[in-house]
Amino acid sequence: MRHFPTPRNERGAVLIVALIMLAVMTLFVISMLKTSVLELKIGGISHVALLNLANAEASIDNFISVNAGRFAPGFLGQPVGSAQAPVTASYTYAGYAGSVTLQAVQLGCGAWAATGTQMGGSSLQAVQFDVAATATGQAGYGGTVTVHQGLQTLAAPGSCIP
Repeated sequence: MRHFPTPRNERGAVLIVALIMLAVMTLFVISMLKTSVLELKIGGISHVALLNLANAEASIDNFISVNAGRFAPGFLGQPVGSAQAPVTASYTYAGYAGSVTLQAVQLGCGAWAATGTQMGGSSLQAVQFDVAATATGQAGYGGTVTVHQGLQTLAAPGSCIP
């Protein structure tokens, strides 16, 4: 086996180059780690915001299905024609630390503007409601999402005060 002589000034050059490359790769990995942590936080916040949206929509759907058939003038407890104050109910979901506040407001009551006469013609009246659900996420995450749903239902002739 032959051994090649190495000059004295070249000993350890590979070690120094390897250490420089290792330092550069370490800085690159640290930079990528900071970027991935930031992206993970953004993803988590958007996930909570989507959960807030889903909770707000679910509470409106639940309110409508529980009160189906009862939307009529004065449904919210105020006499027809009086100033309507919002009725608020709060819900807290057990599986999620957020909360949803639901507000329903009667917007108007009057003549039904229909294009046909299939359902009683122009003698019917209609009442309009605005149902708003505000979902708030966990403390510090996701913020607040508000969803509005408009409702209109037919009312018996003469049930709205002009």
